[in-house]
Amino acid sequence: MTSTEPFRSNSPAEYPELTPLEVGNRVLRLLDGLKTTDGLTLDEVAAKTGLPLKYEPRGRAHALIIKQQDSPWFYSVVYRGAKPPIAVELNYAYDGDAPPPGEPPCGLELDVVAKRLKDDGFMMRIDEDGIGQPLAYIFRRDRVDVQVVLAASTSREQTAASRLCIGQLMITSAD
Repeated sequence: MTSTEPFRSNSPAEYPELTPLEVGNRVLRLLDGLKTTDGLTLDEVAAKTGLPLKYEPRGRAHALIIKQQDSPWFYSVVYRGAKPPIAVELNYAYDGDAPPPGEPPCGLELDVVAKRLKDDGFMMRIDEDGIGQPLAYIFRRDRVDVQVVLAASTSREQTAASRLCIGQLMITSAD
């Protein structure tokens, strides 16, 4: 599923089946049975996720970026494997310096991902700042780390029912 086409971002209309949730679930599939990221190749990532990754020369990585219509919001998957450490990164983010109006695409929610990873044998720890606020949730199994960072909320009001959406999920070596 890798492509030799020149790299560019895509629209949701080009890949209607690749919703934010679907892309997130496909990235999570990489973890099925994964004991180490050493030797994780582009071909394996593309085959297991079914994502059309293209070479992005500026970042020296293979990626898929889907940019929301008439919005700065996008979601992406990036594979960095040219030289160690190998990493696969899922992002739900925006272009620009300041958070734009509207809600970010919420492909994955923390509680759903945490349950799935814990059920698959991952142990969780929380990396906190100096006042106890979570910076990242780190899940480890064997020699695989999954680092999860929550999306910044653009909503002024937080409620108890607010979803804890993931802004970034990175799969790397635990070494």
